[in-house]
Amino acid sequence: VWALADIQPTNRGHEEAFEFAITEMNDNVPNIDLAIVAGDIVNETTEETFDWYLQTRNTSYIEEWYEIIGNHDLKTDMGKLFREKLREEVNYSIVKGNILFIFMSDSERGKATEISDETFEWWKDLVINNQDKIIVVTTHAPLEDSGIPFSSFTDRQVINSERFTDVLRDYQVDIWLSGHLHIPHAIMNNIVEKEKFEGTIFVHISSIRPELLGLKESESRVITFACASDKILIQVRNHEKGSFIPNHDRVFQLSKKYICNPEPSID
Repeated sequence: VWALADIQPTNRGHEEAFEFAITEMNDNVPNIDLAIVAGDIVNETTEETFDWYLQTRNTSYIEEWYEIIGNHDLKTDMGKLFREKLREEVNYSIVKGNILFIFMSDSERGKATEISDETFEWWKDLVINNQDKIIVVTTHAPLEDSGIPFSSFTDRQVINSERFTDVLRDYQVDIWLSGHLHIPHAIMNNIVEKEKFEGTIFVHISSIRPELLGLKESESRVITFACASDKILIQVRNHEKGSFIPNHDRVFQLSKKYICNPEPSID
C-alpha cells in the first residue's frame, strides 16, 4: 500500500513534487497494489487543479486509488468537484483478502476534521461486525489521544474523537492512517501503538508537498502486508532522495494473519 497525503499545491514547485513522486515510485518501487490518499489533494478547489491531479495520478502504474476529502478539498465548494472528478461516495469501505479498509472524509469546512454522527454510526457498525478482519481506517486528521504530535490541538484532530476512542477500547482496529499535520516523519511519535485502544497503530502520513523552503522534503509511506503473516512493515519513502529511510522502518504485529487469498464463501 502506498499511503500519501497533503499534495495541495500552491505553486508549480508543489505540483512538480507530486509529479516527481509518481515517477520516482514508478521507477523504483514495484508491486504496489493500491494507493491511499488521506485528504487535501488540492489547496484551492478548482477544476483545473483536480484535472491536474487526475492526469498526474493516471501516469502511475498503480491502478487502484482510494481518496478521501480533507479540509482543503471542501474549501469553496463543499466537496462538489471531488465528487464529480474522483468519487461520489466519500465515506466508503473496501475489502482486500481479509483486510477491511474504511475511509471517512471531512464533512465540514475548517481546519479540524468533522465527521458526522451518521458516519460515525456507520463506522462503528462496520468495526463491530468485522472483528474477524484486519481493519485499517483512514481519516484526514488524527484522533485526539492518538499520541500523534499536535493531535491534542483542536484544529489538528477529529472533533469529538471520544466517540471513536470509546469504541477502540472494546473493539480491534489495527491501523489508523491520517495526514493533515505536514510534519516530517523524523519527528518522534509519528507512529504510536496504543495498548489502551486494543493496540491500534496510529500512523501519521507526512505531506507530499515540500515545506519550510524545502527543509521538509516530499515524503510518504509504504505499508507491506505479507501473505500468511501477522507482521506488517511500515516504511518512510523520501521522494527527493529516491530512497527509503532505513532507520525509520517499523515492524508491528497485527491482530491476525493476513489471508491474501481467502476461501470463497458459500451461501
